[in-house]
Amino acid sequence: MRVLFLKEVAGTAHPGDVREVAPGYARNFLFPQHLAVVADERVVDQIRKREEAARRRAEKELTDARDAAARLRKLTVTIYAKTGEGGRLFGSVTNTDVAQQLKREAGLDIDKRKIEIETPIKSLGPHEVTVELHPEVTETLRVVVAAQ
Repeated sequence: MRVLFLKEVAGTAHPGDVREVAPGYARNFLFPQHLAVVADERVVDQIRKREEAARRRAEKELTDARDAAARLRKLTVTIYAKTGEGGRLFGSVTNTDVAQQLKREAGLDIDKRKIEIETPIKSLGPHEVTVELHPEVTETLRVVVAAQ
């Protein structure tokens, strides 16, 4: 009997797998525990459509990330901050500040957790931060800190 697994069954299958199992195993264990359902043609066709939609969605996310990376490569973000004597900042420029300025200047809405600043930015001048747009796409952004 062909079944579609809804949950992981140790040693047998992962969620979304379609496998051939013994009818008694399916009737007496998998179905009562809601671990699997009968995999008829309609169910298998739905699974294929869902997988195809997920694949297209992943491809679109990757192309969008590459487009955003191309925009970031050409972009320089300027952040104005209060400074004290010697050009030292009061506090530091954080990834939240960079994300907000990116949204203002370029219209790019990038999550602050995807912006990585190696060392805290506490001085005026140019700095570089890393932006992870996608697991496969990482770009370096130039940030210039200027006195307010």
